[in-house]
Amino acid sequence: MDVLISGAGIAGLTTAYWLRRYGFAPTIVERAPFFVTGGYKIDVRGTALDVLRRMGAHDAVVASSTQMQGALLVDREGNVINRMTGDEFGHRVGGDLEIVRGKLFEILMARTAGVDVIFGHAIASIAQSCDGVEVTFRNGDARMFDLVIGADGLHSNVRRQIFGDESQYLRDLGMYLCVYSVPNFLHLDRMEVQYSEIGRVAAIWSTRDAVDAKACFGFAARNQQIDLRDRAQQEETLRTVYADVGWVPRLLELMPEAPDWFLTSPRRSMATWARDRVILVGDAAYCASPMSGQGSSLALIGAYVLAGELAAAGGDHAAAFGEYDREMRPFIAVNQALGIQSAQFMTQDPATAPVELSGSEIESVIDHSTDRIADAANAITLKNYLAIIPKPTG
Repeated sequence: MDVLISGAGIAGLTTAYWLRRYGFAPTIVERAPFFVTGGYKIDVRGTALDVLRRMGAHDAVVASSTQMQGALLVDREGNVINRMTGDEFGHRVGGDLEIVRGKLFEILMARTAGVDVIFGHAIASIAQSCDGVEVTFRNGDARMFDLVIGADGLHSNVRRQIFGDESQYLRDLGMYLCVYSVPNFLHLDRMEVQYSEIGRVAAIWSTRDAVDAKACFGFAARNQQIDLRDRAQQEETLRTVYADVGWVPRLLELMPEAPDWFLTSPRRSMATWARDRVILVGDAAYCASPMSGQGSSLALIGAYVLAGELAAAGGDHAAAFGEYDREMRPFIAVNQALGIQSAQFMTQDPATAPVELSGSEIESVIDHSTDRIADAANAITLKNYLAIIPKPTG
């Protein structure tokens, strides 16, 4: 079967790997003109680690992990009020791993050798029939595929074309997260610095071998809507929200020069991830919000399950899509609840909660969150699809 995957991210590359291993013919189309490197740090936890092991990618991820050494918790003026290890601060237990997003892309790309990846192109239209899917690309070329998989992230082009405008599926948690690069003027070496209060978090970190640092802001936006495509408005909002946090202005001054910029808020909630021969995976289908800490793990697991169910069903997409939904839906619900709980804590009425959190309060919040994240990260049992794929007859 010929399968088109839109998006060369974690979900897309992992899906392509497994489909090719099961004998499908995947093609990836990626809007970016070249392979994306760098980015912010992400975690792989729990059951998702088993996906990496089954791909033969686990050791490479371990070798490329951020090796964060610790975190300094500071007050509004930048004075240290507590210290934590990198794993404690990052909610990592057992074998959980942290890696820079682009480095994970490189590892997954290396595992998809032989898969056709078309950079610098995007899907213009999708027309389904009983025989397949006709895809027209923006350069005018048209091709037929048996299936199309949307693995193209938060603002999925495939989702928009098949399911309609994304506004139908946004669930606003009242929180925004922003990350961008800044010079490492604090000379951090695998360290994080973070200020926390109810409704506002400001942080800066630098990972292993990084020449720069990342500034990170998480803030409540009560009764305020920020245009996710209007960077000027976003920058002005950050200046307003963080104007009185004493050590942050230097980070704000560096915003306009940042070569990268990521700001997001809502999670995605969809009653169905499939329509006929088109299906979604990863953030395109079930973004659990960055506050869950589980986006990358959900992408890895979702891709593994989707490809496996297609193989187990012998290419019967209707049966496979149904099993994919049944396997993933409870797991997604548990993990989306993590983001909801975190947002509820951060958006509580400041009149009934402490504004600036003490060092011990921050550590307590992190410890309790770690327990919930660990439970959610392991809330699914993977099938061994290689053992249940139908054997050829004749």
